[in-house]
Amino acid sequence: MTRDAFDDLLDRSAPATREPLDADLAAMIAEARTEVPRPRRHRIAIASGVLAIALVGGAGVAVATDGFSWAPWAQDPVGAVSFSMSNGFDCELRFSRYTAGSDPAFLADVNRTLEDWYRATDVVGRAQARIPQQQEDLAAMRTAEEKAELDAQLAELSPQERAEAIAHNAWADEWIAWELVVSDLETAALREAGFAVPDERFVGSERGSQIQCFDEDGEPYGMGAGS
Repeated sequence: MTRDAFDDLLDRSAPATREPLDADLAAMIAEARTEVPRPRRHRIAIASGVLAIALVGGAGVAVATDGFSWAPWAQDPVGAVSFSMSNGFDCELRFSRYTAGSDPAFLADVNRTLEDWYRATDVVGRAQARIPQQQEDLAAMRTAEEKAELDAQLAELSPQERAEAIAHNAWADEWIAWELVVSDLETAALREAGFAVPDERFVGSERGSQIQCFDEDGEPYGMGAGS
C-alpha cells in the first residue's frame, strides 16, 4: 500500500506542552485535513477525524492496531480501558508511559501515579457519561466549509463506499472522544495527586496510545477498514 501524509502523521509524535484550547483543536483539525492528498478523496472522507487525534491526542500520537497486534510498548501500558462503542464494537484503548524528556525522575513519578490511578479507578465508568458531550463538542468545532467539503467528497463515492466512509468516520469520532475524555481524566487525577499540569518538565516527553476494536462478529477492525 502506498504511504501518504496520513500514514506519516500517524507515525510521528507531537508532544504537547499544554492542554489544547478549542480554537487550537479546530485549527489542528483544519490543518490536518489539508495534509491528505486530494486524489485519494475516499481516504479523506474516511480518515478526516483520525488525523485530529494524531495531532492533539495527549503528548504523542494515537493509532489503531492493524487489527491483530499491539505495538511493543502496548504489551505493558501504563493504563488501559475496555469499552463498547455505540456501533456494537468491543474496543480497548491503551496508553503508554511518558518517556524521554529532560527530567526522568519527574516522569517516573507521573507514570507511577497514573498506574496507581488506573488500578484503583473505574475509568470506563467515569468516562462513559462524558462521551456524548465530547462528541457534540467535536462536531460543533467543524465549520460549515469543512462539512460542505466532506459532503462533496462523500458525494463522489459509490453508495457502498459512502456508507463505509460514514460508518468509519463515526467509529473514528467515537475513538477520538474516548481518547480526549480519558486524557482529561488523567490530567484531573495528576492534579489531584499534586502535579502541576501543564508543567515545563513534560516538555520533550513522548507518549502514545493505541486502540484495538472487534466488530459484532468478533472480527478485528483495523484503521484501513472501509478504505
